[in-house]
Amino acid sequence: MLIDEVSQKPGFWSSSGPKSDIVLSSRIRLARNIHSLPFPAVLEENESYIIRHSIERFASESRYSGNVRLIDLKRLEDHEKRFLRERNIITHEMETSPKSLVLLSSGEDFTILVNEQDHYRIQVIKPGLQIEEAYRLADTVDDELNRFVFYAYSEDYGYLTASPANLGTGLRCSMLLHLPALAFKNRIGEMVPYLKERGVDLRGTVGENRKTIGSIFQISNRTSLGLSEVDIIEIMDSAANVLVSTEDSLRDETVLTSRVKLEDRVFRSLGILRYARTVSYGEAMEHLSNVRFGVILAFIKGLEIHVINDMMVNIQRSHLQNYFGETIVSNGQCDRLRAEYISAMLRNIGER
Repeated sequence: MLIDEVSQKPGFWSSSGPKSDIVLSSRIRLARNIHSLPFPAVLEENESYIIRHSIERFASESRYSGNVRLIDLKRLEDHEKRFLRERNIITHEMETSPKSLVLLSSGEDFTILVNEQDHYRIQVIKPGLQIEEAYRLADTVDDELNRFVFYAYSEDYGYLTASPANLGTGLRCSMLLHLPALAFKNRIGEMVPYLKERGVDLRGTVGENRKTIGSIFQISNRTSLGLSEVDIIEIMDSAANVLVSTEDSLRDETVLTSRVKLEDRVFRSLGILRYARTVSYGEAMEHLSNVRFGVILAFIKGLEIHVINDMMVNIQRSHLQNYFGETIVSNGQCDRLRAEYISAMLRNIGER
């Protein structure tokens, strides 16, 4: 079964990388489209065979042949598609689209999203602050895909994409950051104007309105037109380093000035997670964020950061269903299983 195969492989969150106590992941996406074909939103069924044929040739004839798998999403059950979306392998748009496919490398080093907003989106996600490394791999895959696909490109505007924000290089660079000290001190708002001036967006990570849960934020480049790939990566790397430096300084300051209050928050969250009988996703993420902060600050012993990272992924609905082997039919059942899973993971944790 697809889920079993995918779940046996560690995700990017299970590995450590540079500055991974703050930067959870670095992601590169390159948007590419076939010349003379409509974008996926208005693509006719009889036109989509060209896109499929090209990606099938890539899977069987490229340098990656034998190490990639092409998955037709419409053949999967809803639970399987949701599982892939929860794992950041596909997007919500692909989960509900009858046209989408995903090409997955055997080591999950990269994916190619087929018929999302664009015909192809090459995606690479690496743990920690590794945006340059992620881009190098994405660029290599891009060159290889270009052997099988005639890209839509304009001398005036660069790569033509479904979203005007991706026009130009087609490069979307983003990072997930855990910023509990900035959130604790209510300093997130101070960073927004600084980042905005440099063409960088900072927002939450959940839902259409990008709600912030668990002090986890995403930064990404606002535009790619008029900038080179090197320019964008340098801007994003600089922005990430400013946030990392500010968060680090505030962590030291917070421990010195508010240690008891901070410890109280951390151990209250640990207690709730250990003994709660039902817990929603949002509440669990808030408490896991506090516990993760406590592990980083050495308030909590005997717990590794990657375990908390795993839990933040595994408390999602389809992951819980896979873990327990039990079909989840209601939010109440999901909240109960989530609490049971977290309690089991933290049963022997809590000594100062």
